[in-house]
Amino acid sequence: MRCATSRSVSVDASRIGLWGVSLGGYYAPRATAFEPRVKACIALSGPYDLAEAWDGLPDLTREAFRVRSHCATQADAKRNAATLSLKGVASRIACPIFIVTGKLDRVIPWQDAERLARDVKGPCELLLVEDGGHVANNRGYRWRLQSADWMAERLGVG
Repeated sequence: MRCATSRSVSVDASRIGLWGVSLGGYYAPRATAFEPRVKACIALSGPYDLAEAWDGLPDLTREAFRVRSHCATQADAKRNAATLSLKGVASRIACPIFIVTGKLDRVIPWQDAERLARDVKGPCELLLVEDGGHVANNRGYRWRLQSADWMAERLGVG
């Protein structure tokens, strides 16, 4: 039997982009704030401050967060959520950022996207999909290609 050989893969450090969706829409901007090699970021329906949003989250969302963050109780999960905030962090984002959210999002308030857009230091574009739900999945045609093109332009590809 012949084993597969690994190939060396090179990464062009001048073309690093981050794209986060839902909770990833929090993590991508946060990572961008502390990683100067990131050249562009897309934040899609992410929370600005999860503790502030916590009580308004659907029960299923809170329970999913509890399970995925390995917390034993909802009280533990809420304490963990309090560690996820872009306060004092968003202003460190210097690279271009494209922020997308649906105004009918029942999970993360659309105002969180506006707050992030106000706080970033670098170039920022905000797309509020008026009739979009969480991640604006019900109106993907209004942001998916635009987001992909935006990222490709910022990274000089395509």
